[in-house]
This record gives sequence, structure tokens and C-alpha cells, in this order.
Amino acid sequence: MLKEQFEFDRMYPAIAVKDELNETVAQRKVFYRLGESELFTYANHNFKAGGLHIVDVIPRVVMTDKGFDHIGLEKMDKTLQYELFDSGRFKLSCKGAIRRMIDTEKVVLVYSDEYRLPVSIPYIVQLGATPAQNKVYVNVTDFVEMNQYGKYEINQPRNYNAIMAAIVAGCVSYNIVTMGAGIPAQFADGMILFYASMLERVINSLVHMDPIAKEKVRYLACEFALVQMYGTEDGLNKFQRYKATYFPKLSKMITDSLDDQFKEDSFDRITTFLEELARQYPSMRGLKLFNVYEKWLRSYGSATAMSLDYLGYHIYTVVMVLMESPLITRTTLEPMLEKAKGAEMYKAMQNMIK
Repeated sequence: MLKEQFEFDRMYPAIAVKDELNETVAQRKVFYRLGESELFTYANHNFKAGGLHIVDVIPRVVMTDKGFDHIGLEKMDKTLQYELFDSGRFKLSCKGAIRRMIDTEKVVLVYSDEYRLPVSIPYIVQLGATPAQNKVYVNVTDFVEMNQYGKYEINQPRNYNAIMAAIVAGCVSYNIVTMGAGIPAQFADGMILFYASMLERVINSLVHMDPIAKEKVRYLACEFALVQMYGTEDGLNKFQRYKATYFPKLSKMITDSLDDQFKEDSFDRITTFLEELARQYPSMRGLKLFNVYEKWLRSYGSATAMSLDYLGYHIYTVVMVLMESPLITRTTLEPMLEKAKGAEMYKAMQNMIK
């Protein structure tokens, strides 16, 4: 992606950082409106699918006669069904539950030749009038194709891991929005710590921090992620447990200083967050969203693009690592996730799918 294609301040003056920040993020749930993501706003403005902006394609996903085919079990060829649910390819205790969720259309696989959504938009969450009417639509267009018998199949073996990651992430997401209990701590802690490590690694590659500065950025990135997921008040309240548990290298004096000096309103958006980092630390004065975003893509893969500021899709990044998807940079991400309670997350993920 060329630098001139990503000039946020020129293209979106309304989201440029102000001298005085006086906004807070209202109470949220994990899956908040995509339109609140700055990166989704950018993608919607600059990229089209089938001649339409992404925001105009998304409503078509939920319908069967507007360019998207809904793939039930009856439309999968026997090999695809076997490899996903019956073979030993995936060591999952929840494969039966995944099959039932697809069969009952709680999780709907969708395919379109006409509208190619970015691979970084893996699923669309549709909230119904009641929890029983909730659905998650998983985009599998990049992984399957229709054979001569009208069945969907996979020709590249690596795509089994890619499609299973998308399906599992969709099932996890369905249960999060339907059960209403949020994310279990075993999964949430690892997810937040993993995000913080990913962001800290990218920033460090741009400005080269000392060990304490890296720990400070991880600390602040945890706060940012929780505010994005739950809103300012709930997110900062939830952060107190992380603060007390996961940052032993930072003394109370350092954390108190961070809490006092770092503007809470800077957690509202990724641009304001990076701007506040640049204001606080002279070595980060050149930190811009374009640099961070470009490095994020190069480091982790384009499928992770939206998870930089939309934590609902960071779930997908986590699951891609756990399911060994070829769409991510596994050699970089797997050790990072392992340090962020990866083994516990793998067990929790399976328990979340019922």
C-alpha cells in the first residue's frame, strides 16, 4: 500500500487529533459498530467490492438473492465435511457443536463471486430481536470453490486451516453475543495481552524502546483495547485487574505516573492513542497511524488488518493463530500468543462453543 493512499489527516480531517480531547467512548459490548473503527472507515472510503462500497455490500451478506450464496452442510462436498468435522486434522472437542451451529443456521457460511470482501472482514454479526435470532455470517469466499456437481470444495490443502479458523472464530463470536456473559477470563486475558504485545512489537520496531518503555506501551495498549471493547468507564474499570496482575515489571510509582499523565480521552480512537504516545515520549514524535498500520500488515499479515482498532476482529486473529491459518505470520505470532496464555486460550475457546 502506497503512503499517499493512506493520508488520514488529509482525507479525514474530522478524525485528526485535536489539541484538547474531551470525548469518551460510550458503553460498548465486544461487537460494536464497524463504523466506529477508523480503519473500516478508511477501507470503506478507498476500496470497493463489485463496484460498491463495503458498507453497501454488508447488508447483502444476510440475503440469499443479492449476490451471496449461503452454504449449508448440504452444499459442502463430502471431503470438505469429512476434513472439517470427522477427520483428525483438527484436534477440537467442539466439532460436533460447530456442525450443529452451521446446520441450524446460527452460523452461516457465505460465498460470492460478485462481491469480494477483504479477507480482514471475516464475519458479520447480526443481532436479532431476541438472542435466538442472532446470526453470524462467515465469509469463506477466498477458501472454497464450486465443483462440477454444484458442491463447494477445497482444492488447496492449506485452505482447510484457513476456513476452519474463520468458522471457529464465527462460532466463538456467536456465543459471545448470544450468551451475554462477555468473554471468559481465560480467553479475554490472553486476547488482550496478545493485542498489547502485537502493538508494542510494531511500535518498538519503529522507535526502538528500552525494556521499561516497552512495558509501558504494553500497559497502555491493554487499556486502549479494553476501552475499545467496553467503552471508557467499563474498560478502565476492567483494566484494574490487568494492572494488578500482569505488569510486575512496573512499580506502583510508574503506573501511578502513567495513569496521571496519559489522557483518558486518548483511548477513544487509534489516532488519538498514537498521538498521545507521541506527545508523552519524545522518541515517538514521528509515530503516525500510517507507519503503525503498514508495519502491522507487514509483520502479521493482511488478514489481521482490522484487528488493529476493531477488537471484535482481533478474536479472529487469535483464532487464526490457534488454528494455524496460513493467512497470518505464524513464526512471529505463535510465540507471542504462547506467552499470552495461548494454551489456556485454546481450551477456553473450545469451551465457549456450545
